[in-house]
Amino acid sequence: MFLKVLHVQRMNSGAGVVFATGTPIANSVAEMFTMQRYLQMTALKALKVDHFDSWAATFGEPVSAMELAPDGSGYRLNTRFARFINVPELMQQFRQVADIQTQKMLKLPVPELRTGKPMVVNAPCSKELKEIVESLVERAEALRSGRIDPREDNMLLVTTDGRKAALDLRLQDPSLPDHPNSKVNLAVAEVERIWRDTSDKSLAQLVFCDLSVPTGGRGFSVYEDMRDKLLARGVPAGEMEFIQDHDSDAAKLMLFRDVRAGRVRILFGSTQKMGTGANVQERLVALHHLDAPWRPADVEQREGRILRQGNTNEEVQIYRYVTEESFDAYMWQTLETKARFIRTGHDWRDRSSPHRRH
Repeated sequence: MFLKVLHVQRMNSGAGVVFATGTPIANSVAEMFTMQRYLQMTALKALKVDHFDSWAATFGEPVSAMELAPDGSGYRLNTRFARFINVPELMQQFRQVADIQTQKMLKLPVPELRTGKPMVVNAPCSKELKEIVESLVERAEALRSGRIDPREDNMLLVTTDGRKAALDLRLQDPSLPDHPNSKVNLAVAEVERIWRDTSDKSLAQLVFCDLSVPTGGRGFSVYEDMRDKLLARGVPAGEMEFIQDHDSDAAKLMLFRDVRAGRVRILFGSTQKMGTGANVQERLVALHHLDAPWRPADVEQREGRILRQGNTNEEVQIYRYVTEESFDAYMWQTLETKARFIRTGHDWRDRSSPHRRH
């Protein structure tokens, strides 16, 4: 793609290429360099910052800070590329190829967020989870010291197991108990409460969970567990849906229409299936994060389903469920660190379409 972009630009005296995206930086500041490399290579070369190391030394700064360890075992001192410097110069350069429209500039009529920020619901760490976390710490230490072949175990497997255990212990071992104060059970209680409180207006809720999607009865699924518990609490089966059960575009359009009409009031889905293109905001009153995605852009896409034009509610609620002393805390901290870096200097991340001016 880079070669094709350069070819088109050579044919058109540096013009002829348009990029259109709402999130040019989705996860890392390196993505801004990539955007500039595509659209401003000549300018970068003139400034002698066309290699990433020189660009990073000019516009970024490493910061050392205490962070939660990925395995949840405690804190560690970590140095990461986490601060912009020379921001006015960087933005002046980027604006040569980007039209920047932030949410503040657009002043879109979106609903207010109750308490002004997402509400965190903490679930206590159980005895069984502490044992699992200790085993994850041992695995991580064995990997760091080189005692384990990376083909047998690696940090991605460790973090995946940590995320699963933080969501529900039964994803690690189906024989483990279902604790009444687990974050899944706390989420069930919140979803049912809001469902009852908003029954007169038939308002709707979204539940996001990227792990443990429906299995069709082939093993434990958080989706199916929550649905069964809500059924037992009196929520009709017809008012709950899994987006995974609606594969075709036509089926999704019918599902979204039912949510907007108030016939489906609780919709479960993953970031991939429900993060973009799900225009169901009309009656949405609450959104629930059962787990944390990997990228700040994914959080933005999730919450963009409810903080959206066309929502008839003046106030909405967003909940984040976190299991204490688990991998959850590390995930949300990392997301916040990345998002804060991306926002630094100018909140152009929300609505910018980089393009080559003609």
